[in-house]
Amino acid sequence: MTLCLDPADIVFQSFHHTETPQPEWRAEVAHWRSYVQHFFQANGRTLSPRDDQVQAWVDSQERASFSDMISAVLPRLAAVIQPQRVKTVLMAHWTPDLHMGSSVVNAAIHQLGLSACLALAISDRGADAGLFALDGLSDCLADKDEDGLLLIAEQKNLMYDSPLMARLQPENNACVCLLNSQQRGLRYRGFRRAPHAKWSTEWLSHLIEQLGLVNERLTLIGPAQLLEVASAGTRALATNPHLLCAAPFVALRTFWEPQRDYLLISENDNGISLCGLAAEEPLR
Repeated sequence: MTLCLDPADIVFQSFHHTETPQPEWRAEVAHWRSYVQHFFQANGRTLSPRDDQVQAWVDSQERASFSDMISAVLPRLAAVIQPQRVKTVLMAHWTPDLHMGSSVVNAAIHQLGLSACLALAISDRGADAGLFALDGLSDCLADKDEDGLLLIAEQKNLMYDSPLMARLQPENNACVCLLNSQQRGLRYRGFRRAPHAKWSTEWLSHLIEQLGLVNERLTLIGPAQLLEVASAGTRALATNPHLLCAAPFVALRTFWEPQRDYLLISENDNGISLCGLAAEEPLR
């Protein structure tokens, strides 16, 4: 069965915060500082006073946990989720969760009343983790009459200084996508990777043909700098870089038009990732 994604089955939201710091949390600063010191030691580094942001992490007015954000957006899919059909739940994120050690996929499974689910998280990969997870759902649901959920979340607070986070400036945000095998919505056409050195108009044109997408009805969705290789006349939409893994899915939901094909594009340090989605077959 073909995996499908109806853009109407994508929900998302950015959050200023989901919890407010409490005075008693300051008593835990030493505990969390010890955690970060050991984390640095495990990676061959020493936590310096300049790196230490534990106090700011505790006191931040923009604290948002993955479970809280996912829990807030899930009810908006309640009308289309059939719990008995959902047997796979995948989580994708780049930034670490505010609440370390908590299982976001288990929280979602409990909230929805799902049972006998395969649940995995894909992390520490880069901004393309969402596309990688989408392809993982395709593998998990291959030849099965089942649906799957893709959970994506990012948050902005770390207990230590990170030049990468300072550059990315991530938003607290969550996105949930319901993937179906009931032939509803866009048809999934596959996942591909390209080294940055090979990224070109010629390579992209070959991939579009390989995935069976139609140039005349194609929209590219991805980071602005990667869309520069698009052929003249190709419709292209730049994603919001501060949404990280959710960026292509949010853009798809926001700008989707019927009877168009889509190529979702993201990247990490090792290359460029792409997922093709073909227009729903018209009724005959």
